[in-house]
Amino acid sequence: MAQQQRVDWWAAASRPRLVAQRRRIAEPPVPPVERAGREVYRSVQESDAFQDIRRGYRSFVFPASAGFLAWYLLFVVAQAFAPELMRRQIAGPLNLAWLLGLGQFVSTFLLTWLYARNARTKRDRAALELRWDTQDQLR
Repeated sequence: MAQQQRVDWWAAASRPRLVAQRRRIAEPPVPPVERAGREVYRSVQESDAFQDIRRGYRSFVFPASAGFLAWYLLFVVAQAFAPELMRRQIAGPLNLAWLLGLGQFVSTFLLTWLYARNARTKRDRAALELRWDTQDQLR
C-alpha cells in the first residue's frame, strides 16, 4: 500500500515537469521586435556607461553595508560579552548601552542621507541619460 502511494506521488510530482517540457517545445519563436529589444538591453548592459553606474553603486553600497553591519554586531557583541562596560553611566540615567543603541538610529538616518546624496550626485544623471539612449534605440 505504501509503495503504491509513493508511486502515485511520484507520478503526480513529475507530471508538471513533463507538461512544461512539452510546452517549451510547442512555444512559438520569439518575434523579431522582441529579439531586437533583448539585443538593445544586452548591449546597454555591456556598455561602459552602465558598468560605471554599477561600479559607482557597488563602491558605495558594499562598504557602507559592511561598516553598518560591523557597527551593529559590535553593539550586540558588547552587550552580550561586556555587560559591565555597557552599564557604565555616561550622563545621568544615560549609560553606554543606551548611547550606542541611539547611535544605531542616528547612523541609520545618516547612512540613508548619504546614500540618497550619493545617488543624486553621482548616478542618477548618468542612469537617466542611459535610459533615454535606450529608449531611443528601441524606437
